[in-house]
Amino acid sequence: MFLGAGRAALAVFGRLKQTDALRINKFYATTRSAERALHLQGLGIEPIICSASSELSISASLRSRLQAACRQSYVLVSFPPDGISDKLYRDLLQEIPLAGLIYISSTGVYGKQQGIIDEHTEVDKAEESARLRLEAEEIWRSLDALTLRAPGLYDFEYGLHLRLLSGQYRLPGDGKNYVSRIHLKDLAKIIEAGFLRGRAGSTYVVGDLKPETHLNVVSFLCEKLGLNMPDSVPLGSVHHTLRGNRQVNGRKVLEDLKVSLDFPTYIEGYRDCLNRYTGSSS
Repeated sequence: MFLGAGRAALAVFGRLKQTDALRINKFYATTRSAERALHLQGLGIEPIICSASSELSISASLRSRLQAACRQSYVLVSFPPDGISDKLYRDLLQEIPLAGLIYISSTGVYGKQQGIIDEHTEVDKAEESARLRLEAEEIWRSLDALTLRAPGLYDFEYGLHLRLLSGQYRLPGDGKNYVSRIHLKDLAKIIEAGFLRGRAGSTYVVGDLKPETHLNVVSFLCEKLGLNMPDSVPLGSVHHTLRGNRQVNGRKVLEDLKVSLDFPTYIEGYRDCLNRYTGSSS
């Protein structure tokens, strides 16, 4: 059961369909959009339209349908926190048995923390952008969810390479701040292992094995794509997710769950993306 049907959930769906490691007969996903529901149906996922928090609180039929879909199921929570929905879904799920529960959080909970980030690093509770995430983590932790704090995500269809090709990307400041990332296929691999071998209630940071500066990653991609380096803009003018200077050490989750990454650094990951891009463009 996917509570939220964004890129991460669909990457996990693709992984589980391929490996059949969890032996899932039917996939469900919540969505707020009728158009998105049609897309999910086309993929082989049964959609459940949940358009508003009030609908969850007043519709007995919707509540029953969600509980039936989640009962004895593996549940992945990946929707962004809004201050309402996490608690509503938690209250609904606490009444039924689950096969497993994983919550995808964000390394944004570390806010202004800089340098090496691992499971022992203090979160930044003073940072407003981290507040909702931390509240959501606590809500799902009350059901012993395994929590994965993920950095920037990318794959062939989504990421920095496409922003550079579109001409929309601007380098944050001098580009010397570090950023961490993980390929969506590797995140899906970790989530699958979490359902199979994860310890309920655990919290991990997730990332590939080579955090790198914006400047070095952009330089690598521009060289491979034959593009000029983009202009830079003041660091304070970019989205808060691009202002961080964090190097995520995600080795513990790989060791505990016995996972090896298919794309251990941005070099392998973006090479794969660019090879697919070149192939699809020819």
